[in-house]
Amino acid sequence: MVRFLFPDLPEEGGVIPETPSSPLPQEKTSSPGSPHSPRPVRVVSSSSLLLPLLLPRLYPPLFTLYALCGEQEEDLYWDCVLRLNRQPDLALLAFLGVLQKFWPSSIPVSLPLLGENQQILSTTKDACFASAVETLQQISTTFTPSDKLKVIQLTFEEITQEVQSLLRADFLWSMDDLFPVFLYVVLRARIRNLGSEVRLIEDLMDPCLQHGEHGIMFTTLKACYYQIQHEKIT
Repeated sequence: MVRFLFPDLPEEGGVIPETPSSPLPQEKTSSPGSPHSPRPVRVVSSSSLLLPLLLPRLYPPLFTLYALCGEQEEDLYWDCVLRLNRQPDLALLAFLGVLQKFWPSSIPVSLPLLGENQQILSTTKDACFASAVETLQQISTTFTPSDKLKVIQLTFEEITQEVQSLLRADFLWSMDDLFPVFLYVVLRARIRNLGSEVRLIEDLMDPCLQHGEHGIMFTTLKACYYQIQHEKIT
């Protein structure tokens, strides 16, 4: 139907150039005689064209069906989230195996005495990676898989920025280091129907995103969901 209405569209997975509303940065710095700067392009697919129009209207009943379909798994996940979130920050970081170099060196408090500061630090909750937690919580306010994947990407960027500020150096993540930190953020985000979010993204995400950076980040979120379900709490 879309092909009939818009016959000039390229084939599935093709690209079309976008017309920027303002000059691109590279266009501002190029000289008059330089070659044309590359124009941004958009990958064309049925999902990228139709889902932004359809999902905002269909989302509430569709998401309800996803939640009902995985209700038993969601209850198991949520029970573990509630129990683990009773832990203060440092205890939860230690329980999840987050390396100490990623722990906050201090949390701002108003008490002047060192002993009192240490006591407050050991009992503080929801202070570590707070910006990443707030970002991930926005996944529940989006409708399309592409927008949800952008939220996940921004969460990873927030985590990296906070860790860089702690270590004061550039570094490369390894999955062994990153996964426990991201698991902590997922737990603190307290997303009630995370399994439904995961299944909706998996079913409707654009195939061109499955094997790229967004695909790896989504797989990490999915692994966190299953890890929380099977986490043994003593």
